[in-house]
Amino acid sequence: MRRYFSIATVLAGVAIVCGVRAQARESKPTTGSDRPLWEIDLRQFGYERWLRRSTRPLPLFVDFTDVDHLAVGWIRPDIPHVDGRRAPLGPEPAHLNVVILDAKTGQKQSKTEWPTSARYFSAPLFFGIPDGRLLICSDNVLRLLSPTLEVVREQELPNHASCVNVAFQHSPSRRTLLVTILSEHSRQMELLGVETLAILSSWTEERAASATFMGILSISDHWLAGYCGEPTELCLRRFDKGWQPFHPNGFDTQMDKRQRIPVSFVSDEILVVERKTTGIVTVDGTVLFRIAPPEKHFLLLPATSAGGARFALIEDRFRGLRSEPLDMYPFQANDRALVYGIKDRRNIFSLKMKGTSPWTPWDVHDNYLALSPNGTHLAVLSDGVLKIYPLPSDSAEQH
Repeated sequence: MRRYFSIATVLAGVAIVCGVRAQARESKPTTGSDRPLWEIDLRQFGYERWLRRSTRPLPLFVDFTDVDHLAVGWIRPDIPHVDGRRAPLGPEPAHLNVVILDAKTGQKQSKTEWPTSARYFSAPLFFGIPDGRLLICSDNVLRLLSPTLEVVREQELPNHASCVNVAFQHSPSRRTLLVTILSEHSRQMELLGVETLAILSSWTEERAASATFMGILSISDHWLAGYCGEPTELCLRRFDKGWQPFHPNGFDTQMDKRQRIPVSFVSDEILVVERKTTGIVTVDGTVLFRIAPPEKHFLLLPATSAGGARFALIEDRFRGLRSEPLDMYPFQANDRALVYGIKDRRNIFSLKMKGTSPWTPWDVHDNYLALSPNGTHLAVLSDGVLKIYPLPSDSAEQH
């Protein structure tokens, strides 16, 4: 999960940072233990946070491959730094590094890397199945990897596309993958079964100048969520049906020309819909519960799901001063990791996180989350250090 901001200026020792996007949260979350089962610094595996004197650390990626293992990865450029030269803006030779760890102990199980072409700070396709296997994209090839990181199956992307110019979206169950290849006038869509990489469905959508269709936001194994219509509105459809407007009960989904509503599936028929209050809703429009944000707090979407019963989010809050004459504005900074139980319909775990300070904006803090497939453990990756936390049982399981 990410947040984006840029440093505007530094005046009189005050850091000035520009903020970009906002989102939502719950008022009284349950506080979880801040003592992890274990923690490990990924630098021992060759990870370096800072390259090329950048103002942002090199991104990391984390996901469970099954209840007992998790994978971490990062893309490292083959030429980390050349004096007097700026990092290229386009794709460049790099390697995707992957490490498999024992989820109970943190012990390394296997490590390898693949050559790839990537943009600096790009996010690759990288997720667990979760039967112990891992799916990645390297150069122009999808690779399904075994628990020991051996290639089980591979398939080239259609139309000679590259991993860096293809959009990927996977379902919460990790059984379905949507591949979107953009051209000047159209979107080529292919729905793949993850275990076989076989095409389940394919279609092409026009990219009209008027853009009545704004794109697919999230997928499940049977549903697509996106924008449609004129004026644009939130819509749902099954893979074999047409788009239909989506209006959750008592939920405002009207949008103006510049506004869009973020949504993300957390199970096959349940979505998180972000508005002033974030709603957890079913595809038939039933609102299961809401998450009401305190002032200046926001939730980052998409959510991470685990077996359809729980999902995790990062809560941001605005930090810093606002002074237009001094060109000073608050920005979003990570504040907490939150886990919600769909059965309990509430926040079941909360963990304070270190976010970037307005007084030291050059000391950037990025955080990433992953839930185990059975929802019993949360992985938190912060500043190159991975920690695993146990999660409480559902209320129904305690009685």
